[in-house]
Amino acid sequence: MSYEQQIFCGGKNKMTPSEHPNPITKAIIDSTVDRGIREVEEDPKRSLRKLTDMARMFNKGRFLDEILGMVQDLLRNDESPYYTTIENTLRNTSHQNIKDFGINFGYCGLTFGGKKIRDIEPTVDFRIPWCLNLRIDTQSHGSISIDEINNCIVQGQTMGIYIYTIRIAGNCSCLRDLCDVISSFHDCAFMLIMPDYLLRECDLKAIRQCTNSMFLFPIDTPTTEHNVTAMKKQKSLYSVYAFYGNEDASDWLSGDKVASLVSLSPAFALLISDDSCSQRNCRRVAKYCRSERMHPEYPVVLFDAMGDSMRVYKTVSEDRDGIFLELLENGDIRTNAGIITDFRHTVSLKQLFEIALPKPEKNEER
Repeated sequence: MSYEQQIFCGGKNKMTPSEHPNPITKAIIDSTVDRGIREVEEDPKRSLRKLTDMARMFNKGRFLDEILGMVQDLLRNDESPYYTTIENTLRNTSHQNIKDFGINFGYCGLTFGGKKIRDIEPTVDFRIPWCLNLRIDTQSHGSISIDEINNCIVQGQTMGIYIYTIRIAGNCSCLRDLCDVISSFHDCAFMLIMPDYLLRECDLKAIRQCTNSMFLFPIDTPTTEHNVTAMKKQKSLYSVYAFYGNEDASDWLSGDKVASLVSLSPAFALLISDDSCSQRNCRRVAKYCRSERMHPEYPVVLFDAMGDSMRVYKTVSEDRDGIFLELLENGDIRTNAGIITDFRHTVSLKQLFEIALPKPEKNEER
């Protein structure tokens, strides 16, 4: 089947079984990871090194291999704070949630999906992001809908996109419907960026079914401590995030804010630049996050949403430049180059990528 035949233009998923991640390979990885998790609980330091070694055998994605190599080096230090990070995650999260999210992110997203992106990109005139970022606000007129998110995921899989971040704004009235959608995509990994919102029992029940997902809560808000406690109790995977802009980027660069995250025991912390943040400050924070990962002082793994996403793309796609793409709730597109305002619920991702992520002209290349 050609790429053009695969593109979804409405209706049912047109992917053939051979175009999905291999279920046998996934089952083997699942069994291996399951055994590895049990061993880690018995002997964390020795077993974590062994589990990381096995992960490098299964995941041949370029970026993931680089990350796992870094983890191997860090875990050679018995005093590494990452041991605490991993132990906290294992204690607070169900094995199924760890496996489903981890395998979908690592194998389906970065390994299988990364290869598909490299195979397709030479045949088209646009670049394909390894992760699609979406925003939804049901209280905002013109916001992307649940059905449109579903269509984006269906289309994205045909291009090799198996990893999605969805930022929810407003009153979270869409959460349960959104959970129904994302839990149906068994090969995809999702990160849901939650607003300052107190989770109810019906919300927590919906979250429990999303074992392929991680839910991120804002730091320094009244509801986060309650939500984190509830997520720990039902062993759902969670992390935290913080927005930064030109005014407070230096607060993160000082390192003082990282210490405040330790009490929440997150798997990681995601720093997200606001829409007006300068490229210079974005680069500075991204550089700080990379440095902090290599020389950790606290049991918190820091990532910069835009900077690290661009870095992953350069490794996955072998492109000289990184790319970042996010569909905003008002219908605009945000890329690493700025805001594009001529997207109005385009019917296909192919058209959207042609608008926002065209390949540079030959005379523009260095």
